[in-house]
Amino acid sequence: MDHKLVKQLEFIDKALEVSSNYFLDHFSKMICGDEPYNCFVYRSSSNLTKFFDELGMPYSHDGSTRWRWVKSVLEQISIEENGTQMLLKIYYGLFDDKLKVTNQNYSVFDSFLNDEKDNDDSSKKAKEAFKKLIEVSCKESSIPNFNDNFLNEIKRSEVVDINDKYCENLLKLAKEKFDKQQRKDAINDLWDIFERLKTYLDNSNKKESSHKLVIIMSEFTNISNQDLEAEFKSLTGFGNKYNIRHHEHNKTILDANSYDFLFYKMLNFLNLIIDVLKGLKK
Repeated sequence: MDHKLVKQLEFIDKALEVSSNYFLDHFSKMICGDEPYNCFVYRSSSNLTKFFDELGMPYSHDGSTRWRWVKSVLEQISIEENGTQMLLKIYYGLFDDKLKVTNQNYSVFDSFLNDEKDNDDSSKKAKEAFKKLIEVSCKESSIPNFNDNFLNEIKRSEVVDINDKYCENLLKLAKEKFDKQQRKDAINDLWDIFERLKTYLDNSNKKESSHKLVIIMSEFTNISNQDLEAEFKSLTGFGNKYNIRHHEHNKTILDANSYDFLFYKMLNFLNLIIDVLKGLKK
């Protein structure tokens, strides 16, 4: 493989590894030609469908917010076996009017590796914007992220010795889905585990079982019953209000940007419940 092409793919891999959400968020807006990237060609709903189709990627816009839909497409592509190459191909397509990207004997991606001249001012600005996106996305943040040891430990912890293989397997599956960018499904699984653990101490009466669990958790943590009850109600309310466990038309649709927060919030609380239940014998 050409050395320059290898470097280009390495940059995209690094951007996905370090700042996947940020990188795909801004890349999707570039593809749409939305603010602040109006130096890119604006693409309407039908033109987005056409754009992907001509790249050999049969994605059809579903009528939702354009950049969010594009981001969901990019997330799917990024976890495929040749996802990095496909993302590079999409970049090529942004600057190829005829979209004959597979037969190019040069790389327009050079523009973010080198300071090459570009005759078209908008095209030059667009390439510079992508170069900047790559630079920012590849830069390690000083803010702890979801790859730090603490959160990795949270994700690696197993459900053991609580006599519930269903929860153990579902938790393992949720973590695998989350790592594969299937965040919505992962969150659904965590909320299912939460509802199931509420009945752990009395499967005939969820309310009474939850109350008993709160008392034990309070003794285990020294957190007041009232505060733990409030957390139970808050998480239950999230599941009922948003499209987590229920999908009726009156449910609020979560933005993809909220998935990381909700996943780790619920996962951390489940780990506390599990720690409490480990020492109990049914």
